[in-house]
Amino acid sequence: MRHCIYCRTDKDDSEFTIEHVIPQFLGGAYAPDFLKTRDVCGRCNSNLGLFVDASFEKNWMVSNWLRQSSLTFYDPDKPVGVSLICMGNCDLSPPQTPDGYVCEAWLGPHGEQVYWIRPHDERMYAYVGGNPRTVKQVKTRAYFMFSERTHKDPRSTLLCFEQAFQGRKVKKILCGELGGANLADFGFSTPDDLDRQRIEYFQTECEGVQKRNIGLSVDVQFDRRFLPKLAIGIAYCLFGAKVLDTDYGKELHKGLWHQKGGEVAMVRGQSLFSAVGNKTFNSIVGFPNAVVFLILMSPEGVAINLNINEQLNWTVMCAPREILTAEDVAKIGEGQIVLLVRALQKGVHTDLPSYLAHKGGILPIAELEEIEKRAGKITR
Repeated sequence: MRHCIYCRTDKDDSEFTIEHVIPQFLGGAYAPDFLKTRDVCGRCNSNLGLFVDASFEKNWMVSNWLRQSSLTFYDPDKPVGVSLICMGNCDLSPPQTPDGYVCEAWLGPHGEQVYWIRPHDERMYAYVGGNPRTVKQVKTRAYFMFSERTHKDPRSTLLCFEQAFQGRKVKKILCGELGGANLADFGFSTPDDLDRQRIEYFQTECEGVQKRNIGLSVDVQFDRRFLPKLAIGIAYCLFGAKVLDTDYGKELHKGLWHQKGGEVAMVRGQSLFSAVGNKTFNSIVGFPNAVVFLILMSPEGVAINLNINEQLNWTVMCAPREILTAEDVAKIGEGQIVLLVRALQKGVHTDLPSYLAHKGGILPIAELEEIEKRAGKITR
C-alpha cells in the first residue's frame, strides 16, 4: 500500500504512476529527477491533469506564451513544426455548423489563418481548444488558409500545419492549392461536399479582410487549484511526507480540491491576477522564452516563484519554516533555479547566485548561453 500525496488515500501499489510535479506542458520532463515522484495514484494523475493542470495550460495567456517559445526557437536549418497561436472564438458561421459548436480562430507562423469547428463545453469555457477529452473522441474539422507571407518560409508553415491538432480526431482541409506536394503527407484529407461549401465560405469571408471579431473567455481563477498542487508536489519531493500533515499542508490540500462556492483555502502567495506585475522583478527572475522556477527561503517558509517568459508570474509558499530541519534549509541554500525550455528539450538546474551572476554578465553559464544563442537574444 502507498499513500497518494494529492487525494491523501492509501491505495494498492499497482494504482500508482510516475508524476512530474512540474507538469510536462511546462517542460517538467526535463526537470531534475528529484522533482518526480511515484506517490501519486493514477486517478489523481488523470483527473487533476484534466481539471487542474489543463485549466492552467489552456488559459489563453499561458497557452500562447508557451506556444510563442516554439516559434522563437525555430531553426530553418533544422526545421521542426512550430505551434499555432489561438486567437479565440470568431464571428464566422460556416455552413452546417452543428448546434453547440464554435469556430475557433488560430494563426500560423506567417499569419496563416486556421479555423477549427469544434464542440463547446460550458464547464471549460475558458479552455483554449475546448474540453481536452472531448476533442480527442469527437470527430471535428479544421480549415487551413495560406497567407501572403507564407512564401517566405513555406516549409515552416507546412510543418506547423502537419503537427496541428495532433492527438485529436480532426479532419484537416486546405483551402487552396499546394503545388508539388502530396497533401496527405502533411495530414490533409480530400474535401467532401460539405468541405467544399466551407472552403468557398472561408475564401469569401476571409480573403482580403483586415478585421475579424474575436471573443476571448478568461477564468480569472484559472490558477486557484494549480498553485496548491504545484506547492504540494514540490514540497513533498524536497522535504518528504511531513509537509502533508502540517496546518499549512492541510490548507494546500483544501486549495487543491476547492469547489466553486466552497470555503477558500488560506494559501499564501500571489496568483496572476492578484497583484500588479513587477516588470523589474520579472526581468531579474525570468528568462526570455523559458519557464523558470525559483525556490527560495522566506521568513515564513519555502516559497516557489513561477515565471513564464519574463511576462507571467506566480508565487506560492510550499512549506512552513517551523517544520524544516537544518538539512532541509541547506537544500534550498541561497535559492534554487530550475529553468525549462520544452521547445529545446532542455532543463538547467543551478543556484540563484550563479543564475544572477550569469544574467549580470559576471560569470556566464554555458547551458544558458546556448539557449540565448538559439533564441538570438542575450539577457544581459
